[in-house]
Amino acid sequence: MAAIHTILQPQVLTKVISQQVASTSWLLNFMGMQPGGKNEAYFGHGREGAYHVYNNVRTIGVGRAPGTAAGRVKRQPVGRVPFVYPRMHEQISLLAEEIHNIGRIDNPAVRDEAGARYIRMQTRSISQRAANWRTAMVVGMLRDSLYVHQDGDDWYFDYSATNALYQIKFNMPSGNKAKLNMLGAGDIISASWATNTTNIPDHIGKINAAFQQLNGGQLTDVICNWSVWSAVISNNYVADVHGSSSPPFRVFEKQMGTGPDGRPLNIHVGSLTVLPGVTWWITDEGLELGAPGSETFQKHVPDNYAIFLQSPDTPDLYTMYLGSEPIAEYDGGPETVRVGLSSWSKKSSNPTATEVFALDNALAVNHVPSAVAYGNVIF
Repeated sequence: MAAIHTILQPQVLTKVISQQVASTSWLLNFMGMQPGGKNEAYFGHGREGAYHVYNNVRTIGVGRAPGTAAGRVKRQPVGRVPFVYPRMHEQISLLAEEIHNIGRIDNPAVRDEAGARYIRMQTRSISQRAANWRTAMVVGMLRDSLYVHQDGDDWYFDYSATNALYQIKFNMPSGNKAKLNMLGAGDIISASWATNTTNIPDHIGKINAAFQQLNGGQLTDVICNWSVWSAVISNNYVADVHGSSSPPFRVFEKQMGTGPDGRPLNIHVGSLTVLPGVTWWITDEGLELGAPGSETFQKHVPDNYAIFLQSPDTPDLYTMYLGSEPIAEYDGGPETVRVGLSSWSKKSSNPTATEVFALDNALAVNHVPSAVAYGNVIF
């Protein structure tokens, strides 16, 4: 039998700590695809949508002999890309009885504060999951490797094709993957970056030239983890430019700001002397993906890989399209069309609880699939 002082011990909540750092939304914000971001757009779509492709031209006008009629040219073709919006919809049930007993017995003020904080924390968790859902979609877009898996009524994202229900295709050309045979003239990543004598600046220059030839864009950003960055700054060709007495980078600093849990961002940004104009984003961040209850940690950029992309500030390049659906927030309530990410709560009885909901209909879109390359740089 438990001792009387154990039975009557006040449960006073003095501090709440987390043993796991929250995933940040820096990548979502960098791409401008967070709620309210610069690259978020709503065009009145419901569950299904489409966008049109009308390319600019790089051919030149045809000259005509004096006194002749105008030459006829073919109309510029218009393409249409249909899609179906992925949907995230979750709820958390906060039981009144459970909240009532946080910090019980002899201190109602502590009880109220503990209960209020508990509600805020649970609400924050469901918001973090919604942000992580979008982040996983953006990572899948940049890697052209986003798969939807089914577990009963649950559909979840993963970067693995094994047993997938279907793939969300971003149509990155096959040459923009692996060793980057982007122009069909041979692999740009012709040697491993782990070898100091590999000409990394030459590889970067060729990727930039390939972007120019494929779509007229330029390489502005590289996202990689620490193992790849270490290989880059140890490279002989990089060292030859800055010399032995100077560091290889013009800028190398920690990205300022805090994550959703108030902890500093674990992102570094760098710029190399030998490659001005290209910003390197260094991170080992990731998400826990997989079947509910069996998730595993997966980095945004795996070891030995790098993502090469054109600037998210480029107009109409990357967009987070928003879908919509009608929602009644409570039984018998009016239907309201919810666009993109929305959240709300309602009271329920039997048992008495507060139900918190989050809903998002959205799709990350790369309008120029050849504007991103996902390279295996260490092998």
